[in-house]
Amino acid sequence: MKGEDVLAKMRGYGVAATLRTLQRYEAAGLLPPARRGWGDSGFGRFAEYSPAAVAEFYASYSLVHQYLWKVRFEDVPVVRETSLRLEKSIWSRDELQNFIARHNDKMAAVWYWLVNKARVEDNQPADARLGLTYVLQKDGSMRRMITGPNAVSLVRFEIAVL
Repeated sequence: MKGEDVLAKMRGYGVAATLRTLQRYEAAGLLPPARRGWGDSGFGRFAEYSPAAVAEFYASYSLVHQYLWKVRFEDVPVVRETSLRLEKSIWSRDELQNFIARHNDKMAAVWYWLVNKARVEDNQPADARLGLTYVLQKDGSMRRMITGPNAVSLVRFEIAVL
């Protein structure tokens, strides 16, 4: 999708960002890099963003502009990296507790980032109260479930195998 498409989706969440803002977030590593190239006839450059870029842009943008305790722009890449590592890894209970203890200073921002990423990926409204549950499945992958709309905004990891 084009940068303009990403920004159009963000307007639905109350984000009035520009194409330059999107490029700045990409350069800072706050969303997956766009595939870049030349147009069909060799004229004009293009940038094609993955669908994950929309959710990650909103999650990162929200930390800087909408989070109760504003996170400095320079600190958001660490929160994003921690969030993605937490979401994509498979954890035993002890490993999860150790991970949270090591990153305790930023876990509230990590939870907020994960909830806002899920909000966009599951087409939930910007003001919906969401909870997330991550469950380890038999094939070894993690499955995310939205536990809203009446849940408080929190993230829970279940170690039980489905």
